[in-house]
Amino acid sequence: MSSLRTLLGDTIGGGSLPQKIFYVYNNNRGMSNGGCCCYWTVPADIKNATFEVWGGGGAGSGACCCQWSQDGAGTGAYAITHVTSPTLAGNTYTICAAGNGSCCQAHCLGYTGYKSYVTGSSIPSTCANGGCGGTTMCHAHHAYNCCHGWHCIEGGTNGNFKLGRGRDHAMNTHYCHNQMWDQIGGGAKSSMSRKSTDFC
Repeated sequence: MSSLRTLLGDTIGGGSLPQKIFYVYNNNRGMSNGGCCCYWTVPADIKNATFEVWGGGGAGSGACCCQWSQDGAGTGAYAITHVTSPTLAGNTYTICAAGNGSCCQAHCLGYTGYKSYVTGSSIPSTCANGGCGGTTMCHAHHAYNCCHGWHCIEGGTNGNFKLGRGRDHAMNTHYCHNQMWDQIGGGAKSSMSRKSTDFC
């Protein structure tokens, strides 16, 4: 298992080197955009590289009148991998940021998010899977649900260090919609979650 120090790309043997950071991300909000990939060649004199990848979040589920949320959409997974080599310069890597779903969702199951990944020279494939899609009840239900705050942490990642994707569950009551809570999971590196009372 890697120690924390070996995952820090700017620290070698107690010495400090300048960091050179770039981001590959997908900000296309159109459907079926396929994500964004970068083919990167390691520049001269570089001996360490660290790759962090985040999976795309899951899609929320559709609903019509009187259909209530059951599970909120989940956050994507996280993975990190580090490579050190005196001959790293010239190696090539494909770095891909997750795309989004293929169509608008009008029924009870939201799409699972897409994965982000890195492949290339001298490292195993590193990927972070997308978050779980949300779900909607096909009807209203007026009873207590004991699953408040349920936060599932699943696998689905490869790398030196990884965090699974998450999803929270609703807490329902027999009261009006504005007194019921829907928990939405926070980011993979965070224990934060948020809740909403809006069921309509």
